[in-house]
Amino acid sequence: MNKPLIHGLTMFVLMTATAFAGQTITARIPFAFHVGDSILSSGSYMADTNVAPGVLRLRSADGKSAAMVLSHAVQSSAGLQIAKFVFKRYGDEYFLRQVWTIGSNAGRELPPSRLERELAKAADSSRTILVAGDR
Repeated sequence: MNKPLIHGLTMFVLMTATAFAGQTITARIPFAFHVGDSILSSGSYMADTNVAPGVLRLRSADGKSAAMVLSHAVQSSAGLQIAKFVFKRYGDEYFLRQVWTIGSNAGRELPPSRLERELAKAADSSRTILVAGDR
């Protein structure tokens, strides 16, 4: 029997997370998640959007896990007062989709992986926003 999905928007505020110079954000992510074809365990991560044009790099704070993926630019209508990671959830699987830095209306969006596209066809999803900086 399938577990019911929780629909809607879930927000976690992480008081220990910080944003640095509009290019790198750090957050404690409380669940394992997919970045492209990689799976990263829960823990503290730094997202760096200033590696190379179109490249997003994630590194664990302990240096044991890392992933680099292509991404494309996205914009919001106003500058953000918080930095955030945005995940799509399918059942118990989380996929990193966007990273936004504080004070900017520009973010980075990751294309869905093959696994995410397969899960999207078979199930509903919900969006989880992980707030990585306080106001």
